[in-house]
Amino acid sequence: MATRNFRKRVRDAIGDPNLQTALGRATQAWADSRAHAFEDIDFEQSRERLRACKEDALSRIPELFEKFKREAELVGVKVYQAAGADDANRIVLDIAKSHGVRKIAKSKSMVSEEIELNRHLIKAGMEVVETDLGEWICQLAGERPSNVTMPAMHKTREQVAELFSKTLGEDIPADIPTLVNVARKQIRRAFLEADMGISGANILIAETGTLVIISNEGNARLVTSLPDVHVALVTYEKLVPSMDEATAILKLLSKSGTGQKMTSYVSFITGPSRTSDIEKTLTLGCHGPREVHVIFVDNGRLELLKDPEFREALYCIKCGACLSVCPVYRTVGGHVFGNMYFGGIGAVLEAFLNGLDESADIADICATCGRCTSFCPSKIDVPRMVLALRRKLTEAHGQPLIQKMILRGLLGVPQRFEKAMKLARVTQSLWQPLKNLPLPGLSGFKTAPPIADKPLHDRLPSVTKAKGTKQGTIAFYAGCAIGHIYPEIGEAVVNRLANLGWEVHLPKNQGCCGIPALVKGDAETACKLAQHNIRIEDFQSVDYIITACPTCLTALKEEFVRLSVPGALKESAERISSKVHDFAEFLINVLHITQADTQERSKVTYHDPCHAIHGHGIAEEPRKLLRLAGYEIVEMANADVCCGFAGSYALSYPDVSGSIAKRKIESIIATGASIVATSCPGCLMQLRAGLKAAGSEIKALHVAEL
Repeated sequence: MATRNFRKRVRDAIGDPNLQTALGRATQAWADSRAHAFEDIDFEQSRERLRACKEDALSRIPELFEKFKREAELVGVKVYQAAGADDANRIVLDIAKSHGVRKIAKSKSMVSEEIELNRHLIKAGMEVVETDLGEWICQLAGERPSNVTMPAMHKTREQVAELFSKTLGEDIPADIPTLVNVARKQIRRAFLEADMGISGANILIAETGTLVIISNEGNARLVTSLPDVHVALVTYEKLVPSMDEATAILKLLSKSGTGQKMTSYVSFITGPSRTSDIEKTLTLGCHGPREVHVIFVDNGRLELLKDPEFREALYCIKCGACLSVCPVYRTVGGHVFGNMYFGGIGAVLEAFLNGLDESADIADICATCGRCTSFCPSKIDVPRMVLALRRKLTEAHGQPLIQKMILRGLLGVPQRFEKAMKLARVTQSLWQPLKNLPLPGLSGFKTAPPIADKPLHDRLPSVTKAKGTKQGTIAFYAGCAIGHIYPEIGEAVVNRLANLGWEVHLPKNQGCCGIPALVKGDAETACKLAQHNIRIEDFQSVDYIITACPTCLTALKEEFVRLSVPGALKESAERISSKVHDFAEFLINVLHITQADTQERSKVTYHDPCHAIHGHGIAEEPRKLLRLAGYEIVEMANADVCCGFAGSYALSYPDVSGSIAKRKIESIIATGASIVATSCPGCLMQLRAGLKAAGSEIKALHVAEL
């Protein structure tokens, strides 16, 4: 559970109009640029190659480091290893003092921010100038960067103009070209006056001992070529065997990071400057640096490399695409996270760099929507690692009492949960007059949906006979929401499958899929629920299992197998995994239907549930189903962005959830459609509440109902 201070930062960020304007402008500009950059690129093929390169390189880190060190030293580079921040800062200070350094010019380096290098250098009496425009803005403002690739993403042009005017003592207009020109004039002096240049590196090529640095502004080239001494702060996961692997990274890094086909500058630095123009005698230190020092900073990364559950985080190439597409980051920005690294991937890094507890707030606010994975050039499964972090945090600190009572005492015991729902159904007339009041803490956005008068298993028989020639048998996994809140969705699914010739079984004793427990770090309860459902005979005996909830699909298809220990139960979980399908995906990809039993003409827009599109790649199937029924699909902007529900997330972070939902509702209304369709009962709950709050008459319905 997040700390009180963290929650205050979240609320403050959402209430900051300048921040919201800046984030909106920047993320939209990035999205437009990225779309253009990838027009002629097979993204999936390219990132499969990149991932394979990273997997290979990370399996050979000791070997690649020794090779890099050997080759770099052969061309005059001095290579160091720093165990942590103290070691790294000491090495840099020793180098600076030995050369009488007074002024330092820096290009962008996340590692230097991580170890707080500037503070140590300034304390030692040295002047430090950040030469990256975004970093310089943050330095003038006394702030940390708020993004990996766009450090000043949190500031509007108006705020930058005000900052420059105050710093320089003159009135500077909020015109971006003018602001850039002011920065150019101010920073250029630092390149010429600096005694030392400090940089990071994007890639390290082992076979030649080469640093690869990409940039747009030209500052990295000046920082690494004009001063007499160049110090590069690097990390082990940047190592690759050869130029081939470096090319695989370069092909995706700029496109994913800044939405450009290629950055303005790609520098390959192999040792200090040198010449052999006089009698063919090699001499170091011609026009560029006389010395190059490369410092490898561990700071927990080698431990991370050994951990099979989290090492995937080191596939990260620091492009920042995950932040640019993250609905939570778009809502709160980077400074809310409080540490050097942001978002879901930042939670993993902080856990190993600064300790498990430092990751708690960052892991907690992640909506685990999976959009980051869909856009990640290394295909990193961030949500899986975030859930693993939450499990570790729960194991270390336990659960809040109320959460524990709900998950373990109620949801985790199917029979008890059914009795509780029955009691709630009987007594809800007492609290129905309050149903239009916001739930506590939900900022007036979402209202509690009523429990259906009759649950699904009381509306349908245990077995619904096939109409016409029997095609086979299907078990319908309803899940909690369809079973008790939206049974009409379940009826629609069962009736349509029966009409297509399938005998549909509705097991009465099915329990929660376990995802609500899993996302809260309660793997024990999730495991018990998985075992309960795996043992249901109908799920083992039928030909197929169908669900109309993508979250439940994820549980049955993936989590049941992960949560099962090797043996008969795991084999049963694997059988379930092999036969479970989403309703729309089953009709389109398995049954290959070519017509529907309705011929509507309404305009419909479709919202992609996160677990469907980002978890299982299900996007076109529900749209095809709607077109077959005669609906006209009108695509909304950012259809694949989370609606903000994310299960209990709407309760844990109501302000964030509401802010995300409002953007979604605006996109829906802008289409002019009369209906918004989705494939998830949770999304349906959020969309209906959002449309109601907006005073819209647009109907929100499940695809099966349409």
